[in-house]
Amino acid sequence: MLVDLHCHTSPRSSCSRATLEGLAAAARARGVDGLCLTEHDLLWSEDDLAAASSSVGFPLMAGVELSTDVGHVLVYGELRRPLWQGYRFAELVDEAASTGAAVVLAHPVRRVAGERAARAGRAAPPASEVAASDAWRLAHGVEACSTQSTAAEHALTAEALAVVPKPAVAGSDAHDAHNAGAFATRFATPVRTAHDIAAAIRAGRVEPVRLSP
Repeated sequence: MLVDLHCHTSPRSSCSRATLEGLAAAARARGVDGLCLTEHDLLWSEDDLAAASSSVGFPLMAGVELSTDVGHVLVYGELRRPLWQGYRFAELVDEAASTGAAVVLAHPVRRVAGERAARAGRAAPPASEVAASDAWRLAHGVEACSTQSTAAEHALTAEALAVVPKPAVAGSDAHDAHNAGAFATRFATPVRTAHDIAAAIRAGRVEPVRLSP
């Protein structure tokens, strides 16, 4: 089963221009079986999610992209704290230990190897340094690739995964509808909820897939 684990809708994510209808159409055209909506610091309610899924005729699940002290983190599964209170990464991992949620590093090397770092002339660290970080060690998974990461970021992430293997996922990180499904995650067994996604990531039953440019 293929699921795009990282996409944003307008207006729930202010940075997105994508409608649900557009996201679903692009994902369906690429052969993706479902979308996970991961708005910035906002979680879809179950009722709204069910209504949206019915409206577009496409399976939708919900995670969230949280802003933390180590950067953006994708979370799938139960969160107990009101999101407006915010999370530090260590707090998030501690909570996930009791709820079974999966914590995934989004675009994990953007700060050190992304476009801003390159424009500033900062050399990317070796993969061993990336893989030795507390965030890498504590996360349940790593986003290996997306449309919002550069080829250099993809390469460094792959090198770090070779140094310290972690469950690796992929998602489009679509902010425009046409990108939906360009990257997805293959699940060994069907997933229907965020809890299913979390369990599969934590068990390592996932594989990142690139479906089209």
